[in-house]
Amino acid sequence: MPGSAAYDPQHRPLPPDEVVKTPVFVELIDSITAETERPRDKVAEEVRDCLGEMAVVPSATQTSQLVWKRLSKFMSRAYRVDVDDHGLKHLRKLGKEASLIFLPNHKSYLDPVILRSTLAKHGFPPNYVLGGDNLAFWPMAPLARRNGIVFIRREFKDADVYKRTLRTYLGFLLSNKANLEWYIEGGRSRTGKLRPPRYGILSYVVDAFNTIEDEAAYCVPVSVTYDQQHEIGAISAEEMGASKSPESVKWLYQYAKDQSRALGRVHLRFGEPLSIGEAIETVRRDELAKAEELGVEPPTNLDRYAVPKIAFEVSHRINKVTPITPTSLVTFALLDNDDRALTLGQSQSVLNPLLEYIALRGLPLTSDVEIGETNGLLRSMDTLISEGVVNRYDGGTEPVYSINPDRVHEAGFYRNSIAHHFLTRAMVEVATLQVVKSGEDIVDGLWPAVKALEDLLKYEFFFPSSRKLADSVARETELVAPNWQNREWNAVTALDELRETPMHVAHRTIGPFLEAYEIVAIRLAERLPSRPIEPKDFIAECIGFAKMRWLQRSLHSPESISKNLFDGALKLAGNRDLISPGGEDLRLRRQAFADELRNAVALVQEIRRMANAQEGLTQEVSA
Repeated sequence: MPGSAAYDPQHRPLPPDEVVKTPVFVELIDSITAETERPRDKVAEEVRDCLGEMAVVPSATQTSQLVWKRLSKFMSRAYRVDVDDHGLKHLRKLGKEASLIFLPNHKSYLDPVILRSTLAKHGFPPNYVLGGDNLAFWPMAPLARRNGIVFIRREFKDADVYKRTLRTYLGFLLSNKANLEWYIEGGRSRTGKLRPPRYGILSYVVDAFNTIEDEAAYCVPVSVTYDQQHEIGAISAEEMGASKSPESVKWLYQYAKDQSRALGRVHLRFGEPLSIGEAIETVRRDELAKAEELGVEPPTNLDRYAVPKIAFEVSHRINKVTPITPTSLVTFALLDNDDRALTLGQSQSVLNPLLEYIALRGLPLTSDVEIGETNGLLRSMDTLISEGVVNRYDGGTEPVYSINPDRVHEAGFYRNSIAHHFLTRAMVEVATLQVVKSGEDIVDGLWPAVKALEDLLKYEFFFPSSRKLADSVARETELVAPNWQNREWNAVTALDELRETPMHVAHRTIGPFLEAYEIVAIRLAERLPSRPIEPKDFIAECIGFAKMRWLQRSLHSPESISKNLFDGALKLAGNRDLISPGGEDLRLRRQAFADELRNAVALVQEIRRMANAQEGLTQEVSA
């Protein structure tokens, strides 16, 4: 990029007043002036103001860096860091020739603090961290800007000059091989699993990448996983309708105070880097081939197709390296047992088949997973008991353990962090049962049933291509019913094998999501089709309805009372054209949607009964 040679090779930032004088910004100002016919000095002033909001400010002394380092250490004192050293060695080598764009999942406000300090210990230059300006309050904002934080407005759809300034600034940084960092979910996870990616910043980076010559940039998927998190309590309350506390000095003080006790480890894992240039070229090639095959003109802007593909591929790679922790396994065992407390032996009866499956699949584990041993299970129980998430009762012949009824959302947060590892298995369980009940041919009907579930859950989970998903479905079905494609696999044998398989996961992975979606579908079906829907009010209505059903025990778990899940269900309803007002046809389609969710929830309930029987928690399984 012309004129960027003045940039410091050690990635020390130029002052905004110097950045705006570089040729690329001069060109931007001239371009906007010509297009809008505004006075050049007014355009230059607006660009300078926009840049002043976002650009990193150099520190005249080392004081701000020292203060930031000490503050970061103080804020993250509750955790020990467990890092993937091998992945970092590869990234260090790659970063010598290219910009690295770190794209972590987002579980905590501490994520950038922990990632920055870890990278610094391993010899990486500071990242330019793109964050929302909701955290740009005094005295944090000046200190943060001097330590690589690029504050970005939360909303700027109609601010054309701001958007173009941001795009140009990102290109300026990439042309100088600076490393970037932002959180692709756009906000902290509310349920423990990875949220759908936001495309905004990534689209600007793709645009900026295309303006620079002979440069390389790699997206680096980063998984951040905590053994325990204090802030989940507040997140859980917000999911059930409480208001979010605004960020402020008072809030920051309380947040720092809450990190005073040890909460275990935070696990950093790095997925396979994704070349932005190669991803763009692949999309261009695929779209041109598709247009040629269909005999139509190719799209005018092929690169816009690259943005969602890059985002979803990064998300897949984050999920792939997200490790299974002791906390996630303990909550997996103790949740969804029909409100029963479990003995240690019963907990192990849930976990042992799961651990065998994890070993068979080669799924990632943290180094401290010793759940198969009684002492390891007890240690993990004890940490959750100390935080009040798990209750222990000692008044009988042996101790029994259960999730604190007031902390179910928090326990679900930990368990949901590993739900994606068992997603295909859960779908195979439900799809098999559905086909058995429908009377269809089992082999022919399984795939359509899986695809129908995929469509229901597409706003909650990331799915691979149809080919890869089909391979995954075949693998999981083989575990339940060996040689299923090459023998007579009828309804009777399929149901028997599904009952007898030692591990059932559908109720513990997709059950709460489907039940939350059913709440939204029921409220839509009961609503006058001519009545408009305001999403915020409708979700509040769903929260109230779900709480009522929970009190009546017609809702299986309070986990399903979730603003985030109701929002996903509303997106699915919108995708099916069930939101805008209509007439009788809309009423019928909404009712069909509700029936589809009711059926899915009923199938999960049958899987739950099978699991309880297999795990020795009940004596009967309904036919």
